Amino acid sequence: MEGKECFVVSPIGAPGSDTRRRANQVFKHVVKPVFEYQGYSCTRGDTIEQSGHITTQVLEKILNAQVVVADLTDHNPNVFYELAIRHVTGKPFIQLIAQGQNPPFDIHGFRTIQLDHKDLDSAEEAKKSISQMLEGIENGDPVQTPVNYAINWNQLRKSENAEERGIADLKDQFNLLQHTVRKALNVSAQSDANNAAMVRYIEHLSEGRRMQSSDREILVDDRTSTSHDRWIDNCIGNSDPWHDRHGFSDEPPF
Repeated sequence: MEGKECFVVSPIGAPGSDTRRRANQVFKHVVKPVFEYQGYSCTRGDTIEQSGHITTQVLEKILNAQVVVADLTDHNPNVFYELAIRHVTGKPFIQLIAQGQNPPFDIHGFRTIQLDHKDLDSAEEAKKSISQMLEGIENGDPVQTPVNYAINWNQLRKSENAEERGIADLKDQFNLLQHTVRKALNVSAQSDANNAAMVRYIEHLSEGRRMQSSDREILVDDRTSTSHDRWIDNCIGNSDPWHDRHGFSDEPPF
């Protein structure tokens, strides 16, 4: 097949930035070698050499390239936008993300290759995974995207077959459950963040010796845990001007 092309969408960043260095290293040492070995040209938005409007050229590549590789690292909104356009086409795509990060919930179910670009073993594993996925693409494996996935479920909902409609109903219930769980997790994460902020503030007051014993009546009650109560007592103790926390003199600080 002549003219096979892979187009890479990724965070690029300003020249000299860590984001740009990572993008260049992943493009040059991980993605490009795999595709060029299989006879593809491999380009990225900032490497398009033809003259013209860059946004139009990028969209043309996203729509028409045989394969699009999307690097989801740092959840860059431009990358998500470009990947969504690719999803609409129903054409093959491969997702990458930095080791330790996770793709957004809505595309979490689609295979995403994790990569630590500073680890040679991780880079080699990523190249193998890309090669395997490319082999499947060239063998004609069906492409699943959130878009055609949704279309398939809509077809089931409208089916004259009761069993297929039942499957669609189960899927809707599962989606509702996912939404409920995701909302609960977000609330939990916000609560954890709020608690952490309060801890930092109380410790800040303690460090500045601005807590008083009367504060215990506000911060401790019969619903707080024993470990919490001990921590509050310690903070109040540390706030005592006579308390030697960091090697202060035995004389009071006045």
